[in-house]
Amino acid sequence: MSRHEAATRIRAATQDDLGDLWDFLAIAAYAADISASKTVPFVAAHLASWQRSEDFGFIAERNAEAIGAAWARQFSPDEQPAFYVDGRTPEVSIGVSEAARGQGVGGRLLSALIADAARRGVGLCLNVRHDNPARRLYERIGFRLVPGSAVPNRVGGTSFGMIWAAPR
Repeated sequence: MSRHEAATRIRAATQDDLGDLWDFLAIAAYAADISASKTVPFVAAHLASWQRSEDFGFIAERNAEAIGAAWARQFSPDEQPAFYVDGRTPEVSIGVSEAARGQGVGGRLLSALIADAARRGVGLCLNVRHDNPARRLYERIGFRLVPGSAVPNRVGGTSFGMIWAAPR
């Protein structure tokens, strides 16, 4: 374990973390800042009314500073999420500060999220841009590309749906 990994604490996200979650949603959405994230309805929906009963997530901290977050939100079809599977497969959002990337933070956050999803008996889904290097992490940790899920994204590229199925 590297010194960065040893110094990083993963803890459950709470209502008090909403400000940090907005910071990491802006990162995940490739938005300039929180204000820009809030102007895109399907992006803002990932934190609207946080923490609904089925919302769960984790914060990564180092030296008492949030350096990453991953959370799951169960959408309904009428909320028109970017990628919807069913009523038992919440969508993942994840963001890691630029300074903490490449240090295992994203993997540890996803592992915590997957463990909690398994405990709850739910799957997980996400959408990822075609050129996002995190796609390799998602595949390593057990997410699989959903055939036929490619859609144009809001910046002119392509995004794909991925799914992780809870063990039965």
